[in-house]
Amino acid sequence: MKSVVLHTKVTVNAREFHVHTGSVSEKNLILSEIFEHGKFVSSKQIVFEERDARDEASKLRFLKNKATNLHKNTIEEINMLFYIQSKIKPLKLYLPHFKLGTVLLYRNIIPEAIESFKICLENKPDFIPVYIMLGKCYIGLGAYSDAVSILLKGFKLNSEYPDLANTLGVALTMNKDYQKATSILQQALKKNPEFDEANFNLGIALFRSTIDVTDQQDKSVVPPRVVRYLKSLVKQERYQANEWQNLFENTQGILSDGTLNEILAQLENLQLKLITHVKIDPIIESFYLKFMYGGRELPYTELESYENRIWALAEERNNFADFWNEMGTIHIIQCRHLFLKAVNEFERAVELNNNYAEAMKNLELIQNIKKGFLILLRAILK
Repeated sequence: MKSVVLHTKVTVNAREFHVHTGSVSEKNLILSEIFEHGKFVSSKQIVFEERDARDEASKLRFLKNKATNLHKNTIEEINMLFYIQSKIKPLKLYLPHFKLGTVLLYRNIIPEAIESFKICLENKPDFIPVYIMLGKCYIGLGAYSDAVSILLKGFKLNSEYPDLANTLGVALTMNKDYQKATSILQQALKKNPEFDEANFNLGIALFRSTIDVTDQQDKSVVPPRVVRYLKSLVKQERYQANEWQNLFENTQGILSDGTLNEILAQLENLQLKLITHVKIDPIIESFYLKFMYGGRELPYTELESYENRIWALAEERNNFADFWNEMGTIHIIQCRHLFLKAVNEFERAVELNNNYAEAMKNLELIQNIKKGFLILLRAILK
């Protein structure tokens, strides 16, 4: 079967992105990738079910429709993120900037993520998660001294966050301050002894601190802590995607058979992937930003589309409280749409017949609660 290939240049705020979308028929996959100056930025993909079409032309139309929708969605998200950033810049509320920065970091658009996180920090200097996210940004850029600096500021404010200590420990390791990295990671483990990532990172900090860097081609015995907690990470539910499992398998192979130089490079690669990984649901976060600051009313069909996409996660996230909180949020937003639609319909009924007693009663009742309902919605979403 022929493949579907789409390409669009997207210019926004003097940045030039190239979006490439194509079908991988043998894997039932459609992949949309974003590049800037030839460098990979991020990607998104959808897996489709094979359909028994009567002919190749029907299958190709099906693929082209799926690919076109994903391609448009990718372009729309780039434009939306930059539009929202310019719109909310004057806002003195910390949360919108944090949410936007998190999505930008998830999409690997790091300079704008840093900008959003800095505005968040200006508005709420004691908000520890923003220090963690800024640290991830700088680590992702290879600016390890900057990462250490911002993470230390957060750590001095509040040292009770194991995630903050773990991120700082990795930044210090990358900055070759192994003694301090070891101390910080040990503090993270005092707060949470079951923190597998921190245990793994501590093993690497200890390993690096004992290496004779001039002997890089010889076989080296990897500390049991590193091997043990790598095996533990492999079993974690959050790392069951093929991308993670392939990375873990490759790392285990190099730890077993590689030279010291290869082992160090692979451990650093895995550490960077783990520490810069952003644990969010981009569908939910993008929906919030688009609804609150996207510059237009979302039609009910689009609300339903988001509901269906989020509900599709129910099986894997059934026991996560944040999943049900987000479902409640999207349903009350849908209620808002229907509520305002009902107001307009009662008003139309009274306009057509101002002696229609039942319509007048319904309009009066709904207008009495309209303000309170909208205040409730704003309170939930802020």
